Amino acid sequence: MSDKKEQDMSMDDEAWNSRISKIQDWMKEQKDLIKSDEDVADSVDIIKMNIKRGGKRSQMRKKYWSSILLEGRNLDNWPIQKGKESSLPQNVQDSLKAMGASVSEAYTAFWNDNQIIQQITVVSDRNKEQGGQTYENAETFAKGRVLAVRQRYTKYFNDGRWDGNFSADDGMSISLPPAEETEATGETDEPSV
Repeated sequence: MSDKKEQDMSMDDEAWNSRISKIQDWMKEQKDLIKSDEDVADSVDIIKMNIKRGGKRSQMRKKYWSSILLEGRNLDNWPIQKGKESSLPQNVQDSLKAMGASVSEAYTAFWNDNQIIQQITVVSDRNKEQGGQTYENAETFAKGRVLAVRQRYTKYFNDGRWDGNFSADDGMSISLPPAEETEATGETDEPSV
C-alpha cells in the first residue's frame, strides 16, 4: 500500500473558464497562422482536444491544463507566460504588456544609438550576481528597464494610485503618494479635531 496521497487534479469552472478564454481568444486571433502552418495546426488540435476533455472532466483539469501549456509554449504570441499566473486584473496585465513593449523598443534604440550609454550603464547592485556590471547588449538593457517599469506600475496599482489603464496616445494618471507624518515634528497633514 502506498503512503502517497492521490494528487488533486480538479479545477473549478471559474478558474478553468478564465484560463481557457485566453487560449480561445488566441486561437481566434491566429486563424491565418493556424491555416498556413501545419505544425501550429497540429498543436491547436491537441489544445482543442484538451479543452474538450477539461469541459467534460473537471476532476482532471489540472492535467489537461498542463498539456495545453506544454503544447502552446513555443507558439507565436502565446498568451500564457511561464511562471505563476498573475493575480492582476486583465486590463492591468494588458496595460503592463503594452507599456513593456513600448519601453523595450525605446530603450533598445536608446542603447543602440548611444555608445556612452553602452559603456556607463550598469546593472543595479540589488542584483547580487551581476550588480555593477555593464549590460551585455541592448536586449538585456531593455529587459532590465521593462522589469523596473512593470514593478513600479504594479506597485502604483496595488497602492491604489493607478487605475491600471494605459493609452500610448492619452497617457495615464498616477495620483500623488498619500500624505505621511512628518518625522521631525510628529505632525500630520490631517486637521486636528
